[in-house]
Order: sequence, then structure tokens, then C-alpha cells
Amino acid sequence: MKKLLFLLLITPICVFAQISGKVVNTENKPLPLTNIWVLDGSDGATTDSLGMFYIPSALATDTLVFNASGHKIFKEEASKTTNVTLESYEIPQPALLVLPEKSFHHTIGDAHFENMYFAPGNVPYMYGKFFENDAEIKSVQYIDKVIVYTKSAVAAATIKIRFLRMNEYGCPSDDLLIDPIITTVKRGTKKNLINVLKYNIKIPKNGIFVAVEWLMTENNQFRPANFVKGDQLFEDFRYQPDVMNNKVEKTSSFRYMYGEWFPNDQFQPRNPNAPREIVDPAIGLILSN
Repeated sequence: MKKLLFLLLITPICVFAQISGKVVNTENKPLPLTNIWVLDGSDGATTDSLGMFYIPSALATDTLVFNASGHKIFKEEASKTTNVTLESYEIPQPALLVLPEKSFHHTIGDAHFENMYFAPGNVPYMYGKFFENDAEIKSVQYIDKVIVYTKSAVAAATIKIRFLRMNEYGCPSDDLLIDPIITTVKRGTKKNLINVLKYNIKIPKNGIFVAVEWLMTENNQFRPANFVKGDQLFEDFRYQPDVMNNKVEKTSSFRYMYGEWFPNDQFQPRNPNAPREIVDPAIGLILSN
């Protein structure tokens, strides 16, 4: 008995709470493919088709951040997230799009193949690029297609595309669509063209952010890896796809992590001796009149 007690005293005890819960809207309908971030950046989850989520490495005292398209951001202590209700915000509906007799198209963003990639690891992530509404696109104000360059190690990876307004501080803010656009990218290095004309998205006067959002779904799981939370080591999956980066002279992009948006130029290379390269995600737009 004394020997058993001694072993219990010297054996580390895992304090992970294995947090789980359900996310619904104010009509009590599940919100699938909603991303949840652990505020310390260690882990996260994506809800399934029933709005359920599970974060095995979370602590009961962790703060979770819930961010769903077209809904107000919600933060709460993990121990209180068994049932989460997200409130939507009003999104003005655009006027009915009347297709012109003759259509014109114009591509912006200069997205192209380049051997530079970004992957978020085991956490949800958003990577958004800003597109200015300037004289160049005066006659082509509607988004016809989104271009995204990806590299995927899984057969059919799923990503979310979000269109976001710019707030008074120059950061991404509210969605332009209530329902997210979900698309699938194939294995390998691909140029993906995502048709969005039917959503009638007109670029706001002060510009628009277009973001790729990673999803922590089973079909996106690549391979197990070790991650650290405090002084605890835990195993989780890395998630696909990788999104290609393009070198630029000045970045106009933001990254969403720790429940906040951060300018892309704040991030430094892991190797302090490596040259600092300025990059944007390889996202472009094909515009139409």
C-alpha cells in the first residue's frame, strides 16, 4: 500500500479537462463548422454537423473563443461551454444582381505559384488578404471567383472562405455573408477557382478582406505530432491544406489567432538570423461588372 501511494505521488497527473459542448444559434439550431480557439493558442476545434465540439487538451479554466460566420464573437471559460448560443448580427442584403448583356472580367491580387507555404498546425486559423476598392476596378465591382493556391497532402481537404468588412482601425471585422462558403481542394499543389458570383458580393467602398479559414475536421487530418501546453506535452493532428504565400514589398494581410486579428507584418521568422521576407497569402479575385 505504501509503495502504491509513493508511485501515485511521483506520477504526473494530467489536468486536461477534455472539454466538449454544443454550439447553436438563437433558434436552437446547430451551427456546424464553427471554429473554437483556446485563447492561449495551444489547441482548438471545429463543430461537426450537429454543432458538437471536443477539445481533449483544454483546461476547465481556459478561455474559449467562438467565431462563426455572421455571428457575434463569443468568449467564455471552458467549464461553462457545455451549451453555447451564438447571436447573429444584421447583414444588409445586397440589391438583386442584374447581369449585363456584355460582361467584363478583371483579375486582382497577383496570386501565383511560389514555393512558400503556410500551415497552422493543430489550431483553427484565418489568413486574410485585403483588396482595395480603387479606380482600377471602378467598372467591375462584383466578385465572380476567388483564387486560392494550396498544397494538400490529403485527398479532399475542406476550407472555408470568408468575406469581411474593414473596420475603422483597418482590421477585418464583420462578415458580408451569414452563411460561410465551404469548398474542397484536391491533393497536390493546386490553383483553386471558387465561384461566388451567385452570392452577389459587391466590394465595399473602403475595400474587402478575403480570408481562408482552416477547419479541424477529420478529412483534414494529416498526421499526428506533439504539441506543448504549458509544461504538458500532448499529441494531436496537423491539419491540411497548406496555403501558398507570395513575396510582396508591403503586406496587406492579417492573421486570426488567440481570438484576435494581427497584422501580418508583426510576425518574424523562427530563425532570427534568417532574412525577413514579407508575404501575403496567394489569394486573388476575378471581378465582374
